[in-house]
Amino acid sequence: MLRAFRESFKHTSIYTIGNLAGKAVGFIMIPIYTHFLAPHEYGVMDMLDLTIVLIGMLVGMGMGSAIFRFYYSSEVDRDRQEVIGSALWFSAAITGLVALVVAALARPASSLIFRSPIYAHFLQIAILAFWLSTLAETCKTYLRVKQRSVFFVTVSLVQLALSLSLNIYLIAFRRMGVMGFLLSSVISNTVIAAALMLYTVSEVGLHFSMTKTRQMLDYGLPFVFSGIGLFVLNFADRYFLNAFAGLDAVGVYALAYKFGFTINVLAVAPFLQMWQAQMFLIERERDAKETYVRMFEYFAAFILLAVLAVSLFIEYILKIAAGPEYFSAYALVPLVALAYVFSGWAQYFRLGMLLTRRTRPIATIMAGTGVVTLALYWVLIRRYHAMGAAVATVLSFALMAAWTFIVSQRIYPIPYRPRRIAALVGGAALCYAVPWIAHGVVGDKPIYDLLLRSVALAGYPLLLIQGGFFANDGVRRIRELPGGIRRLLSRSPKAPAEPEPAGDLLP
Repeated sequence: MLRAFRESFKHTSIYTIGNLAGKAVGFIMIPIYTHFLAPHEYGVMDMLDLTIVLIGMLVGMGMGSAIFRFYYSSEVDRDRQEVIGSALWFSAAITGLVALVVAALARPASSLIFRSPIYAHFLQIAILAFWLSTLAETCKTYLRVKQRSVFFVTVSLVQLALSLSLNIYLIAFRRMGVMGFLLSSVISNTVIAAALMLYTVSEVGLHFSMTKTRQMLDYGLPFVFSGIGLFVLNFADRYFLNAFAGLDAVGVYALAYKFGFTINVLAVAPFLQMWQAQMFLIERERDAKETYVRMFEYFAAFILLAVLAVSLFIEYILKIAAGPEYFSAYALVPLVALAYVFSGWAQYFRLGMLLTRRTRPIATIMAGTGVVTLALYWVLIRRYHAMGAAVATVLSFALMAAWTFIVSQRIYPIPYRPRRIAALVGGAALCYAVPWIAHGVVGDKPIYDLLLRSVALAGYPLLLIQGGFFANDGVRRIRELPGGIRRLLSRSPKAPAEPEPAGDLLP
Protein backbone atom coordinates (compact mmCIF):
# COMPACT_ATOMS: atom_id res chain seq x y z
CA MET A 1 0.00 0.00 0.00
CA LEU A 2 2.79 2.42 0.89
CA ARG A 3 4.33 2.04 -2.56
CA ALA A 4 0.98 2.98 -4.09
CA PHE A 5 0.84 6.04 -1.85
CA ARG A 6 4.36 7.06 -2.86
CA GLU A 7 3.65 6.64 -6.57
CA SER A 8 0.37 8.50 -6.26
CA PHE A 9 1.98 11.31 -4.30
CA LYS A 10 4.85 11.58 -6.76
CA HIS A 11 2.74 11.91 -9.88
CA THR A 12 0.06 14.04 -8.19
CA SER A 13 2.76 16.44 -6.96
CA ILE A 14 4.24 16.79 -10.43
CA TYR A 15 0.84 17.34 -12.01
CA THR A 16 0.10 19.87 -9.27
CA ILE A 17 3.20 21.84 -10.27
CA GLY A 18 1.85 22.09 -13.80
CA ASN A 19 -1.61 23.06 -12.63
CA LEU A 20 -0.18 25.59 -10.19
CA ALA A 21 1.67 27.19 -13.07
CA GLY A 22 -1.51 27.21 -15.11
CA LYS A 23 -3.43 28.80 -12.29
CA ALA A 24 -0.62 31.29 -11.78
CA VAL A 25 -1.04 32.31 -15.41
CA GLY A 26 -4.74 32.71 -14.81
CA PHE A 27 -4.10 34.92 -11.80
CA ILE A 28 -1.54 36.97 -13.69
CA MET A 29 -4.10 37.53 -16.43
CA ILE A 30 -6.90 38.58 -14.05
CA PRO A 31 -5.60 42.16 -13.66
CA ILE A 32 -5.12 42.30 -17.45
CA TYR A 33 -8.62 41.05 -18.15
CA THR A 34 -10.34 43.15 -15.49
CA HIS A 35 -8.51 46.35 -16.44
CA PHE A 36 -8.48 46.05 -20.23
CA LEU A 37 -11.81 44.26 -20.70
CA ALA A 38 -15.23 45.42 -19.58
CA PRO A 39 -17.35 42.85 -17.67
CA HIS A 40 -19.45 42.17 -20.77
CA GLU A 41 -16.27 41.39 -22.81
CA TYR A 42 -15.09 39.04 -20.08
CA GLY A 43 -18.54 37.49 -20.27
CA VAL A 44 -18.18 37.00 -24.03
CA MET A 45 -14.82 35.29 -23.53
CA ASP A 46 -16.26 33.01 -20.88
CA MET A 47 -19.26 31.99 -22.96
CA LEU A 48 -17.08 31.32 -26.00
CA ASP A 49 -14.88 29.10 -23.89
CA LEU A 50 -17.82 27.23 -22.40
CA THR A 51 -19.44 26.68 -25.78
CA ILE A 52 -16.23 25.11 -27.04
CA VAL A 53 -16.08 22.92 -23.93
CA LEU A 54 -19.62 21.68 -24.65
CA ILE A 55 -18.75 20.88 -28.27
CA GLY A 56 -15.67 19.01 -27.08
CA MET A 57 -17.72 16.88 -24.71
CA LEU A 58 -20.18 15.96 -27.44
CA VAL A 59 -17.64 15.00 -30.10
CA GLY A 60 -14.98 13.49 -27.83
CA MET A 61 -17.16 10.43 -27.18
CA GLY A 62 -15.30 9.72 -23.94
CA MET A 63 -12.22 8.70 -25.93
CA GLY A 64 -9.83 10.10 -23.33
CA SER A 65 -11.18 7.85 -20.58
CA ALA A 66 -11.31 4.86 -22.92
CA ILE A 67 -7.61 5.22 -23.77
CA PHE A 68 -6.63 4.45 -20.16
CA ARG A 69 -8.86 1.39 -19.86
CA PHE A 70 -7.84 -0.24 -23.17
CA TYR A 71 -4.18 0.70 -23.02
CA TYR A 72 -3.74 -1.02 -19.65
CA SER A 73 -5.85 -4.04 -20.65
CA SER A 74 -3.72 -4.62 -23.78
CA GLU A 75 -1.05 -7.28 -23.42
CA VAL A 76 1.25 -6.51 -26.39
CA ASP A 77 2.81 -3.33 -27.75
CA ARG A 78 1.02 -3.58 -31.10
CA ASP A 79 -2.37 -3.45 -29.38
CA ARG A 80 -1.30 -0.46 -27.28
CA GLN A 81 -0.10 1.34 -30.40
CA GLU A 82 -3.46 0.70 -32.05
CA VAL A 83 -5.26 2.17 -29.03
CA ILE A 84 -3.31 5.44 -29.29
CA GLY A 85 -3.32 5.56 -33.09
CA SER A 86 -7.05 4.90 -33.34
CA ALA A 87 -7.72 7.68 -30.80
CA LEU A 88 -5.60 10.11 -32.85
CA TRP A 89 -7.36 9.27 -36.12
CA PHE A 90 -10.77 9.57 -34.49
CA SER A 91 -9.96 12.90 -32.84
CA ALA A 92 -8.54 14.43 -36.00
CA ALA A 93 -11.37 13.33 -38.30
CA ILE A 94 -14.48 13.78 -36.16
CA THR A 95 -13.38 16.99 -34.47
CA GLY A 96 -12.29 18.47 -37.80
CA LEU A 97 -15.66 17.67 -39.40
CA VAL A 98 -17.59 19.23 -36.51
CA ALA A 99 -15.34 22.31 -36.61
CA LEU A 100 -16.16 22.83 -40.29
CA VAL A 101 -19.92 22.58 -39.58
CA VAL A 102 -19.75 25.06 -36.69
CA ALA A 103 -17.68 27.51 -38.75
CA ALA A 104 -20.24 27.36 -41.57
CA LEU A 105 -23.13 27.98 -39.16
CA ALA A 106 -21.36 30.61 -37.06
CA ARG A 107 -23.91 33.42 -37.54
CA PRO A 108 -27.00 31.50 -36.40
CA ALA A 109 -24.92 29.90 -33.63
CA SER A 110 -23.83 33.35 -32.43
CA SER A 111 -27.46 34.52 -32.39
CA LEU A 112 -28.41 31.48 -30.33
CA ILE A 113 -25.56 31.79 -27.82
CA PHE A 114 -25.18 35.55 -27.47
CA ARG A 115 -28.59 36.69 -28.75
CA SER A 116 -26.68 38.58 -31.47
CA PRO A 117 -24.90 37.53 -34.73
CA ILE A 118 -22.03 40.00 -34.25
CA TYR A 119 -19.83 37.44 -32.49
CA ALA A 120 -19.83 34.93 -35.39
CA HIS A 121 -16.19 35.63 -36.34
CA PHE A 122 -15.13 35.01 -32.72
CA LEU A 123 -16.85 31.64 -32.82
CA GLN A 124 -15.07 30.65 -36.04
CA ILE A 125 -11.63 31.39 -34.60
CA ALA A 126 -12.51 29.63 -31.35
CA ILE A 127 -13.53 26.44 -33.16
CA LEU A 128 -10.21 26.38 -35.02
CA ALA A 129 -8.35 26.67 -31.72
CA PHE A 130 -10.52 23.85 -30.39
CA TRP A 131 -9.59 21.46 -33.21
CA LEU A 132 -5.90 22.08 -32.63
CA SER A 133 -6.23 21.67 -28.86
CA THR A 134 -8.06 18.34 -29.31
CA LEU A 135 -5.10 16.90 -31.20
CA ALA A 136 -2.75 18.15 -28.50
CA GLU A 137 -4.89 16.74 -25.68
CA THR A 138 -4.98 13.28 -27.23
CA CYS A 139 -1.18 13.29 -27.32
CA LYS A 140 -1.07 14.54 -23.73
CA THR A 141 -3.29 11.62 -22.73
CA TYR A 142 -0.62 9.33 -24.17
CA LEU A 143 1.95 10.98 -21.88
CA ARG A 144 -0.34 10.51 -18.88
CA VAL A 145 -1.07 6.88 -19.69
CA LYS A 146 2.69 6.28 -19.79
CA GLN A 147 2.94 8.19 -16.49
CA ARG A 148 5.46 10.61 -18.00
CA SER A 149 4.31 13.29 -15.64
CA VAL A 150 7.50 15.38 -15.86
CA PHE A 151 7.31 15.52 -19.65
CA PHE A 152 3.58 16.27 -19.48
CA VAL A 153 4.10 19.19 -17.12
CA THR A 154 7.07 20.51 -19.14
CA VAL A 155 4.93 20.65 -22.28
CA SER A 156 2.12 22.32 -20.34
CA LEU A 157 4.50 24.94 -18.94
CA VAL A 158 5.85 25.76 -22.40
CA GLN A 159 2.32 26.17 -23.72
CA LEU A 160 1.37 28.36 -20.75
CA ALA A 161 4.39 30.60 -21.18
CA LEU A 162 3.62 31.06 -24.87
CA SER A 163 -0.07 31.70 -24.22
CA LEU A 164 0.68 34.15 -21.40
CA SER A 165 3.13 36.15 -23.50
CA LEU A 166 0.74 36.36 -26.43
CA ASN A 167 -2.22 37.30 -24.23
CA ILE A 168 -0.36 40.13 -22.53
CA TYR A 169 1.00 41.45 -25.82
CA LEU A 170 -2.24 41.26 -27.79
CA ILE A 171 -4.63 42.39 -25.04
CA ALA A 172 -2.58 44.86 -22.99
CA PHE A 173 -0.30 46.34 -25.66
CA ARG A 174 -2.18 45.87 -28.92
CA ARG A 175 -5.57 46.42 -27.23
CA MET A 176 -7.18 43.69 -29.35
CA GLY A 177 -9.61 42.60 -26.63
CA VAL A 178 -11.41 39.30 -27.18
CA MET A 179 -9.76 38.88 -30.59
CA GLY A 180 -6.32 38.99 -28.96
CA PHE A 181 -7.32 36.23 -26.58
CA LEU A 182 -8.54 34.04 -29.44
CA LEU A 183 -5.48 34.60 -31.61
CA SER A 184 -3.16 33.67 -28.74
CA SER A 185 -5.10 30.40 -28.35
CA VAL A 186 -4.75 29.54 -32.03
CA ILE A 187 -1.01 30.26 -32.12
CA SER A 188 -0.11 28.42 -28.91
CA ASN A 189 -2.30 25.41 -29.78
CA THR A 190 -0.76 25.18 -33.25
CA VAL A 191 2.79 25.05 -31.88
CA ILE A 192 2.04 22.48 -29.15
CA ALA A 193 -0.18 20.28 -31.31
CA ALA A 194 2.45 20.06 -34.06
CA ALA A 195 5.25 19.19 -31.61
CA LEU A 196 3.24 16.59 -29.70
CA MET A 197 1.89 14.94 -32.84
CA LEU A 198 5.43 14.48 -34.17
CA TYR A 199 6.56 13.01 -30.84
CA THR A 200 3.59 10.67 -30.39
CA VAL A 201 3.53 9.39 -33.96
CA SER A 202 7.28 8.73 -33.81
CA GLU A 203 6.71 6.45 -30.80
CA VAL A 204 3.47 4.63 -31.65
CA GLY A 205 2.90 5.26 -35.35
CA LEU A 206 -0.51 5.87 -36.91
CA HIS A 207 -1.99 2.41 -36.56
CA PHE A 208 -5.77 2.24 -36.81
CA SER A 209 -8.13 -0.51 -35.68
CA MET A 210 -11.86 -0.24 -36.35
CA THR A 211 -12.50 -2.94 -33.77
CA LYS A 212 -10.65 -1.09 -31.03
CA THR A 213 -12.28 2.19 -32.04
CA ARG A 214 -15.74 0.64 -31.65
CA GLN A 215 -14.78 -0.90 -28.31
CA MET A 216 -13.42 2.41 -27.00
CA LEU A 217 -16.51 4.27 -28.19
CA ASP A 218 -18.76 1.73 -26.48
CA TYR A 219 -16.80 2.15 -23.26
CA GLY A 220 -16.59 5.91 -23.54
CA LEU A 221 -20.12 6.70 -24.75
CA PRO A 222 -21.55 6.96 -21.21
CA PHE A 223 -18.93 9.62 -20.56
CA VAL A 224 -20.56 11.76 -23.26
CA PHE A 225 -23.76 11.90 -21.24
CA SER A 226 -21.65 12.32 -18.14
CA GLY A 227 -19.86 15.20 -19.83
CA ILE A 228 -23.12 16.87 -20.78
CA GLY A 229 -24.33 16.51 -17.22
CA LEU A 230 -21.08 17.96 -15.91
CA PHE A 231 -21.36 20.82 -18.36
CA VAL A 232 -24.84 21.62 -17.08
CA LEU A 233 -23.58 21.49 -13.50
CA ASN A 234 -20.46 23.52 -14.20
CA PHE A 235 -21.31 26.00 -16.90
CA ALA A 236 -24.94 26.13 -18.05
CA ASP A 237 -25.66 28.74 -15.38
CA ARG A 238 -23.88 31.34 -17.58
CA TYR A 239 -26.53 30.97 -20.27
CA PHE A 240 -29.30 31.48 -17.70
CA LEU A 241 -27.44 34.47 -16.27
CA ASN A 242 -27.08 35.98 -19.73
CA ALA A 243 -30.81 35.54 -20.31
CA PHE A 244 -31.93 36.94 -16.93
CA ALA A 245 -29.18 39.44 -16.03
CA GLY A 246 -27.00 40.15 -19.12
CA LEU A 247 -23.33 39.76 -20.08
CA ASP A 248 -22.10 42.09 -17.30
CA ALA A 249 -23.46 39.67 -14.68
CA VAL A 250 -21.89 36.78 -16.59
CA GLY A 251 -18.50 38.53 -16.46
CA VAL A 252 -18.58 39.07 -12.67
CA TYR A 253 -19.86 35.55 -12.03
CA ALA A 254 -17.23 34.10 -14.37
CA LEU A 255 -14.50 35.76 -12.30
CA ALA A 256 -15.97 34.34 -9.08
CA TYR A 257 -16.17 30.93 -10.69
CA LYS A 258 -12.55 31.21 -11.77
CA PHE A 259 -11.43 31.54 -8.16
CA GLY A 260 -13.81 28.87 -6.91
CA PHE A 261 -12.64 26.60 -9.72
CA THR A 262 -9.16 26.89 -8.21
CA ILE A 263 -10.14 23.92 -6.07
CA ASN A 264 -10.56 21.81 -9.15
CA VAL A 265 -7.31 23.02 -10.71
CA LEU A 266 -5.07 22.74 -7.64
CA ALA A 267 -6.57 19.82 -5.74
CA VAL A 268 -9.03 17.75 -7.77
CA ALA A 269 -7.61 17.69 -11.30
CA PRO A 270 -3.96 16.83 -10.41
CA PHE A 271 -5.10 13.91 -8.28
CA LEU A 272 -7.51 12.60 -10.91
CA GLN A 273 -4.90 12.92 -13.65
CA MET A 274 -2.75 10.54 -11.66
CA TRP A 275 -5.65 8.44 -10.42
CA GLN A 276 -6.94 7.43 -13.85
CA ALA A 277 -3.88 5.25 -14.25
CA GLN A 278 -3.09 4.43 -10.62
CA MET A 279 -6.52 2.99 -9.72
CA PHE A 280 -6.09 0.14 -12.18
CA LEU A 281 -2.59 -0.67 -10.88
CA ILE A 282 -3.81 -0.70 -7.26
CA GLU A 283 -6.60 -3.12 -8.27
CA ARG A 284 -4.00 -5.88 -8.57
CA GLU A 285 -2.85 -5.53 -4.95
CA ARG A 286 -4.11 -7.71 -2.10
CA ASP A 287 -5.20 -4.78 0.09
CA ALA A 288 -6.67 -2.77 -2.81
CA LYS A 289 -9.91 -1.78 -1.06
CA GLU A 290 -8.11 -0.52 2.03
CA THR A 291 -5.83 1.51 -0.22
CA TYR A 292 -8.86 2.98 -2.01
CA VAL A 293 -10.41 4.00 1.33
CA ARG A 294 -7.23 5.58 2.61
CA MET A 295 -6.56 7.38 -0.65
CA PHE A 296 -10.02 8.91 -0.57
CA GLU A 297 -9.54 10.17 2.98
CA TYR A 298 -6.29 11.92 2.11
CA PHE A 299 -7.83 13.27 -1.09
CA ALA A 300 -10.82 14.61 0.84
CA ALA A 301 -8.60 16.28 3.43
CA PHE A 302 -6.48 17.89 0.73
CA ILE A 303 -9.37 19.45 -1.17
CA LEU A 304 -11.03 20.69 2.02
CA LEU A 305 -7.78 22.41 2.95
CA ALA A 306 -7.74 24.06 -0.48
CA VAL A 307 -11.36 25.23 -0.06
CA LEU A 308 -10.53 26.67 3.32
CA ALA A 309 -7.55 28.60 1.94
CA VAL A 310 -9.50 30.13 -0.93
CA SER A 311 -12.54 30.97 1.19
CA LEU A 312 -10.59 32.63 3.98
CA PHE A 313 -8.55 34.98 1.79
CA ILE A 314 -10.71 35.67 -1.27
CA GLU A 315 -11.69 39.20 -0.22
CA TYR A 316 -8.05 40.29 0.04
CA ILE A 317 -7.14 38.53 -3.20
CA LEU A 318 -9.87 40.27 -5.16
CA LYS A 319 -8.94 43.70 -3.79
CA ILE A 320 -5.43 43.18 -5.19
CA ALA A 321 -6.16 41.28 -8.40
CA ALA A 322 -9.41 42.64 -9.83
CA GLY A 323 -10.90 45.96 -10.79
CA PRO A 324 -13.55 47.48 -8.48
CA GLU A 325 -16.45 46.60 -10.79
CA TYR A 326 -15.64 42.91 -10.20
CA PHE A 327 -15.31 42.98 -6.39
CA SER A 328 -18.84 41.73 -5.68
CA ALA A 329 -17.61 38.31 -6.82
CA TYR A 330 -16.10 37.66 -3.37
CA ALA A 331 -19.42 36.50 -1.86
CA LEU A 332 -19.82 33.78 -4.51
CA VAL A 333 -16.38 32.18 -4.33
CA PRO A 334 -16.78 30.05 -1.14
CA LEU A 335 -19.97 28.50 -2.51
CA VAL A 336 -18.38 27.64 -5.84
CA ALA A 337 -15.35 26.19 -4.04
CA LEU A 338 -17.60 24.04 -1.83
CA ALA A 339 -19.34 22.73 -4.94
CA TYR A 340 -16.01 21.41 -6.20
CA VAL A 341 -15.50 19.42 -3.03
CA PHE A 342 -18.62 17.46 -3.94
CA SER A 343 -17.50 17.32 -7.57
CA GLY A 344 -14.16 15.75 -6.64
CA TRP A 345 -15.82 13.24 -4.34
CA ALA A 346 -18.32 12.27 -7.02
CA GLN A 347 -15.54 11.56 -9.51
CA TYR A 348 -13.72 9.42 -6.95
CA PHE A 349 -16.90 7.53 -6.08
CA ARG A 350 -17.10 6.32 -9.71
CA LEU A 351 -14.29 3.95 -8.81
CA GLY A 352 -16.46 0.84 -8.60
CA MET A 353 -18.07 1.48 -11.99
CA LEU A 354 -14.72 2.10 -13.67
CA LEU A 355 -13.03 -0.98 -12.21
CA THR A 356 -15.87 -3.26 -13.28
CA ARG A 357 -16.34 -1.51 -16.67
CA ARG A 358 -19.99 -0.92 -15.78
CA THR A 359 -19.96 2.72 -16.82
CA ARG A 360 -23.52 3.03 -18.12
CA PRO A 361 -24.97 4.15 -14.74
CA ILE A 362 -22.75 7.24 -15.04
CA ALA A 363 -24.92 8.45 -17.90
CA THR A 364 -28.10 7.95 -15.88
CA ILE A 365 -26.69 9.80 -12.89
CA MET A 366 -25.47 12.72 -14.94
CA ALA A 367 -28.67 12.97 -16.97
CA GLY A 368 -30.82 12.92 -13.84
CA THR A 369 -28.62 15.41 -12.03
CA GLY A 370 -28.58 17.62 -15.12
CA VAL A 371 -32.38 17.78 -15.23
CA VAL A 372 -32.55 18.73 -11.55
CA THR A 373 -29.82 21.33 -12.08
CA LEU A 374 -31.64 22.99 -14.95
CA ALA A 375 -34.72 23.27 -12.76
CA LEU A 376 -32.65 24.81 -9.98
CA TYR A 377 -31.07 27.27 -12.41
CA TRP A 378 -34.46 28.33 -13.73
CA VAL A 379 -35.88 28.92 -10.24
CA LEU A 380 -32.85 30.35 -8.41
CA ILE A 381 -31.07 32.34 -11.14
CA ARG A 382 -34.27 33.93 -12.31
CA ARG A 383 -34.84 35.32 -8.81
CA TYR A 384 -31.37 35.65 -7.24
CA HIS A 385 -29.14 35.94 -10.33
CA ALA A 386 -25.47 35.16 -9.54
CA MET A 387 -26.08 34.07 -5.94
CA GLY A 388 -28.81 31.74 -7.15
CA ALA A 389 -26.39 30.25 -9.66
CA ALA A 390 -23.82 29.55 -6.94
CA VAL A 391 -26.34 27.94 -4.58
CA ALA A 392 -27.77 25.82 -7.40
CA THR A 393 -24.26 24.61 -8.25
CA VAL A 394 -23.60 23.47 -4.66
CA LEU A 395 -26.91 21.60 -4.42
CA SER A 396 -26.39 19.93 -7.79
CA PHE A 397 -22.88 18.65 -7.08
CA ALA A 398 -23.99 17.38 -3.67
CA LEU A 399 -26.78 15.40 -5.36
CA MET A 400 -24.35 14.01 -7.94
CA ALA A 401 -21.89 12.86 -5.25
CA ALA A 402 -24.58 11.14 -3.17
CA TRP A 403 -26.15 9.40 -6.17
CA THR A 404 -22.78 8.25 -7.53
CA PHE A 405 -21.77 6.88 -4.13
CA ILE A 406 -24.96 4.83 -3.75
CA VAL A 407 -24.82 3.28 -7.23
CA SER A 408 -21.08 2.56 -7.20
CA GLN A 409 -21.26 0.91 -3.77
CA ARG A 410 -23.88 -1.51 -5.08
CA ILE A 411 -21.58 -2.51 -7.94
CA TYR A 412 -18.28 -2.67 -6.07
CA PRO A 413 -18.57 -2.08 -2.30
CA ILE A 414 -15.70 -0.18 -0.71
CA PRO A 415 -15.64 0.14 3.12
CA TYR A 416 -15.48 3.94 3.41
CA ARG A 417 -15.48 5.32 6.97
CA PRO A 418 -18.20 7.99 7.31
CA ARG A 419 -17.11 9.15 10.77
CA ARG A 420 -13.66 10.05 9.54
CA ILE A 421 -15.12 12.00 6.61
CA ALA A 422 -17.50 13.79 8.99
CA ALA A 423 -14.48 14.73 11.13
CA LEU A 424 -12.78 16.22 8.06
CA VAL A 425 -15.81 18.33 7.15
CA GLY A 426 -16.46 19.39 10.75
CA GLY A 427 -12.86 20.47 11.25
CA ALA A 428 -12.88 22.57 8.08
CA ALA A 429 -16.19 24.20 9.04
CA LEU A 430 -14.85 25.04 12.49
CA CYS A 431 -11.69 26.64 11.11
CA TYR A 432 -13.73 28.66 8.61
CA ALA A 433 -16.13 29.88 11.32
CA VAL A 434 -13.49 31.02 13.82
CA PRO A 435 -12.35 34.19 11.96
CA TRP A 436 -15.93 35.27 11.35
CA ILE A 437 -16.87 34.79 14.98
CA ALA A 438 -13.74 36.62 16.13
CA HIS A 439 -14.34 39.47 13.68
CA GLY A 440 -16.55 41.15 16.25
CA VAL A 441 -13.57 41.27 18.60
CA VAL A 442 -10.78 42.44 16.26
CA GLY A 443 -13.05 44.71 14.21
CA ASP A 444 -11.93 46.01 10.81
CA LYS A 445 -8.20 45.87 11.48
CA PRO A 446 -6.71 44.08 8.42
CA ILE A 447 -3.49 43.01 10.15
CA TYR A 448 -5.29 41.20 12.97
CA ASP A 449 -7.88 39.82 10.59
CA LEU A 450 -5.23 38.37 8.24
CA LEU A 451 -3.33 36.89 11.16
CA LEU A 452 -6.48 35.25 12.49
CA ARG A 453 -7.33 33.77 9.10
CA SER A 454 -3.78 32.45 8.71
CA VAL A 455 -3.97 30.78 12.12
CA ALA A 456 -7.32 29.23 11.18
CA LEU A 457 -5.86 27.82 7.96
CA ALA A 458 -2.77 26.41 9.68
CA GLY A 459 -4.96 25.00 12.42
CA TYR A 460 -6.83 22.64 10.10
CA PRO A 461 -4.05 20.08 9.44
CA LEU A 462 -2.94 20.39 13.06
CA LEU A 463 -6.49 19.68 14.18
CA LEU A 464 -6.57 16.54 12.05
CA ILE A 465 -3.26 15.28 13.43
CA GLN A 466 -4.23 16.00 17.03
CA GLY A 467 -7.63 14.42 16.47
CA GLY A 468 -6.02 11.14 15.36
CA PHE A 469 -6.99 11.31 11.69
CA PHE A 470 -3.62 9.84 10.68
CA ALA A 471 -3.48 7.43 13.62
CA ASN A 472 -3.95 4.19 11.68
CA ASP A 473 -1.04 4.75 9.33
CA GLY A 474 1.00 6.97 11.60
CA VAL A 475 2.39 10.38 10.81
CA ARG A 476 5.66 8.67 9.99
CA ARG A 477 4.15 7.21 6.85
CA ILE A 478 2.81 10.56 5.77
CA ARG A 479 6.32 11.93 6.00
CA GLU A 480 7.60 9.08 3.85
CA LEU A 481 5.38 10.02 0.92
CA PRO A 482 7.66 12.77 -0.47
CA GLY A 483 10.37 10.14 -0.79
CA GLY A 484 8.99 9.33 -4.21
CA ILE A 485 9.72 12.87 -5.34
CA ARG A 486 13.24 12.84 -3.89
CA ARG A 487 14.05 9.54 -5.60
CA LEU A 488 12.68 10.85 -8.87
CA LEU A 489 14.93 13.90 -8.74
CA SER A 490 18.02 11.98 -7.63
CA ARG A 491 17.81 9.05 -10.05
CA SER A 492 21.01 8.26 -11.91
CA PRO A 493 22.51 5.30 -13.79
CA LYS A 494 23.95 4.08 -10.48
CA ALA A 495 20.51 4.09 -8.86
CA PRO A 496 18.12 2.31 -11.22
CA ALA A 497 14.51 3.47 -11.16
CA GLU A 498 11.59 1.23 -10.35
CA PRO A 499 10.13 -0.34 -13.52
CA GLU A 500 7.64 1.93 -15.24
CA PRO A 501 4.16 0.35 -15.20
CA ALA A 502 2.93 -0.76 -18.59
CA GLY A 503 0.57 0.28 -19.65
CA ASP A 504 -9.71 25.21 -20.72
CA LEU A 505 -9.36 27.95 -23.97
CA LEU A 506 -9.59 30.48 -21.08
CA PRO A 507 -6.32 30.61 -19.05
